[in-house]
Amino acid sequence: MRDYLKTGITLMVITIIAALVLSVVYTIVEEPIANAELGAKLKAIREVLTDSDTGELLIAEDSIPETATELAEFEWLPQGFSASEGIIYRAEGNQGKVESPAYKFVKEDGTEIFIAIGIAVGYGGDVKSMAAFVKEPDGVKLNGIKVLEYSQETPGLGANIANADVQKRFYPVSKEGLDKGIRVDKDAGVTPVGDQIDARKREDGIVTVSDVMTGATITPRAVASSLNAISEFLEKAGVR
Repeated sequence: MRDYLKTGITLMVITIIAALVLSVVYTIVEEPIANAELGAKLKAIREVLTDSDTGELLIAEDSIPETATELAEFEWLPQGFSASEGIIYRAEGNQGKVESPAYKFVKEDGTEIFIAIGIAVGYGGDVKSMAAFVKEPDGVKLNGIKVLEYSQETPGLGANIANADVQKRFYPVSKEGLDKGIRVDKDAGVTPVGDQIDARKREDGIVTVSDVMTGATITPRAVASSLNAISEFLEKAGVR
């Protein structure tokens, strides 16, 4: 009995020490990790706020948030929506969801820009995509995207989604394309070539990826689903 008691006490002490060490390590790394995540998010916001046609910022340089406090000023929660477990909207048919919070920016001429992060299931887990939608006179346009997470995607295949040139295949998309829904070329049953690539993207929402991501359909499809989820969320919120 004495040996059992001794062993139990020893294990308890080891457990307490391990818990204390983990607590200290977590406290040390918590802030740097949070700062790194914030920095990546702010950088992505700047990228999607860059006009896809001109390459210039859509809003004034000094209006782009640089801190968590400044970013919080742009948080947007449309009437009738609430955030539950970090999610502000779940797309119909479980085809993606939208992370909370969403953000709203306004250009000097009054044009509204909405930024949100869409999530859909990829090959090895969730794929997260940030996107900016501009409310123009003729409807909402997808201006730009930035893929933030693509965990466990296959190198040389799905992981190619990290390539900026591949991501550019997904934007810009006009209102007509968004209304039809963004799809990769394989799912649409077509393979646009040459000048058709941009035309299909804008008018039909068809994103050509087969030539650069051969055999990797699941990951780009997840990006498309995440963008469609944000587009659906904006429509439900009255942004058309």
